[in-house]
Amino acid sequence: MNTRRIPTASIAARWNPSDQAVDLVIDGRAVIDIVDPQKQCGVSPFARRFVHSSARGWLAEYRGVSDDRDERLLEGELEIAVCRACGDLDCGNLAVYVAMDANTVIWRQPHWAGDDEDDDEDDDEPGPDDPESLMPQVGVFDRAEYEAALADVERFINRPGWRRETPEAASWLDRLRNRFTSVWDK
Repeated sequence: MNTRRIPTASIAARWNPSDQAVDLVIDGRAVIDIVDPQKQCGVSPFARRFVHSSARGWLAEYRGVSDDRDERLLEGELEIAVCRACGDLDCGNLAVYVAMDANTVIWRQPHWAGDDEDDDEDDDEPGPDDPESLMPQVGVFDRAEYEAALADVERFINRPGWRRETPEAASWLDRLRNRFTSVWDK
């Protein structure tokens, strides 16, 4: 048995007023600042612009307890940066593979969500500014600290004023308006 201790990274949650989102912070840097320093395409999945149920769904996935995962996601895949406009997987969300045990949570191999990790067909190496390259290849977190950060995320998204649910019967224009209202109000 290997008794060597793997160094862990710190993880916490904080409110990001410019993105109106709850960011996960690894070793003092927000994940979104690590993978998208120019703020061109990504945002935390815990952004106010997304309806409350979407943020809660992503939170359940981070906890590894989601029954309602997007079927396009691979087993163990966790979205860490999503499209700023809509959060939809088809827009190119950045993901990691996650593994959890009683004491640790491991994020590994940053990649574009939905890509098959065994698919080596004509894969180009990511460039130096590609989010896949900017995120560390492996992140190991203390499970208790990880759960505490997710509890903080939950407190933020349960505060009054988070996006209300849009009724399923709402027209596509009403759903679109609801999705972008918080962006336009900035």
